[in-house]
Amino acid sequence: MIYGIGVDLVNIKRLERVMERWGDRFIGRVFTSEESEFCYKRAYPSSAFALRFAAKEAFSKAIGFGMRRGIRWRDIEIFHHPGGQPYLKLHGRSSHVCQEKRITGLHLSLSDEGEYGIAMVVLEKSDEIG
Repeated sequence: MIYGIGVDLVNIKRLERVMERWGDRFIGRVFTSEESEFCYKRAYPSSAFALRFAAKEAFSKAIGFGMRRGIRWRDIEIFHHPGGQPYLKLHGRSSHVCQEKRITGLHLSLSDEGEYGIAMVVLEKSDEIG
């Protein structure tokens, strides 16, 4: 059963300006070192960072209460399977919340075109009691 769906649209140029203004301070607060390393290796790093930012926002919407209640940006990581499919890896409070709510499936889709990137997260919940 679907627990929640979250979608976030990000203007890549806007995030680029934030990164130019705040630099490593912003990147270190929002992204893990593994995510940053991945993004900097891409042909268009700002697009890679923007998609990860959108994915974290989409997760926060799907879980139902945003980036509050102890959930931190770096507790939500975005990686890719060898075939390219993106996936979420949760830590800390985000992982605990998903366990508490019996979330059994996390699905992520990312896309970008021109100045925009979009992320969609679908959370599945076990309907079993116990």
